[in-house]
Amino acid sequence: MKIVSNKTGLYLRLGALAAALLLGQQAMAAGTRAGTPIDNTVNVDYFVGGIDQADIQSSVSFVVDRRVDFTLTPVLTPGLEPMTPGGTDYFVDFLLTNTSNSDLDFDFAVANVGSGTDVDGSGNDTVDLVTFDYAVVTAGDAVPLRGGAQFADEIAADSSVRIRVYADAESTFTDGLIAGVELTAEAFEAGGAAVLGAALTYGDANVDATVENVDVNSADGIQISIDGFEVFMADLTVTKAYSVVAGDLGSGLPIPGATVEYTVTIVNNSTSGTAADSVVVTDTLDGDLTFVSDAFGTNDMTLTLNAGPPVGCTEEADADQCERAGQALTFDSITVAAGDTLMITYRATINDPATTP
Repeated sequence: MKIVSNKTGLYLRLGALAAALLLGQQAMAAGTRAGTPIDNTVNVDYFVGGIDQADIQSSVSFVVDRRVDFTLTPVLTPGLEPMTPGGTDYFVDFLLTNTSNSDLDFDFAVANVGSGTDVDGSGNDTVDLVTFDYAVVTAGDAVPLRGGAQFADEIAADSSVRIRVYADAESTFTDGLIAGVELTAEAFEAGGAAVLGAALTYGDANVDATVENVDVNSADGIQISIDGFEVFMADLTVTKAYSVVAGDLGSGLPIPGATVEYTVTIVNNSTSGTAADSVVVTDTLDGDLTFVSDAFGTNDMTLTLNAGPPVGCTEEADADQCERAGQALTFDSITVAAGDTLMITYRATINDPATTP
């Protein structure tokens, strides 16, 4: 068994490997085809007392044995494949190239890598995938879809085939988790069209008329390659605070008639650098509050990014990011980049029973 990780296959990054994804990629197959008969005869011509004697001969025949040789490597792009919690059908590709001296079938299996295993030099595996599977490129399915071919059929010497491993991201995944997958490939006899051939046996019986198998890379015709996924997500926190700014009779307390200023603070704590986009904030005022229009000059609310200058907006339904409908406040079309802090500010007055209709 031979294990290949992304880290040992980095040469494949060049040019995004568009050519490497094609069936029939040229390699250097290992010479004379398995099963080719080799016949050799030795002849001895001799004399006795100057008299020519009948030649004597000896012959030996055998068939060329199979040199089992193939590579299984991840088709790499920079970094791990990104996934978002709750997303489905993420995938990584592997390329198998048959450099044996015969056609071969290949069977596959996919599994989680062990916890703590280095994945592509990008970090250690920290979470297992719950759902994953794979599909193999075929002549009729150049982009392998889930549920497609499950083994590689009749892969000729000097030809390649692509295997796509699919995975889903659990909704419970958190930012920065790494999920490694290992793809196992095992060589089999070429068993005819659409049929997985017989298992290969290895040994040194050396029966001259039988094609025997010698694995160049290991003793069992199996190779394992590793690639993986990294969880990228925005990690938002939200807090709401108030302060009394007027009408408190000098008490600093939220008494009837006082005006309070609310501040909603949203922070994106993503460690993977992932922005939260299309953010919508809704805030419904308590029934004992009255929204203060034009609280900030001609503006009704403000948006402040990273302690920069406040940007005012109005309560009307217009092109800015703020709107009020009764007691409901809405702030939309917001993007909060990783590391950013956004503050939304507005004011309301505590209703005074003596003056409230």
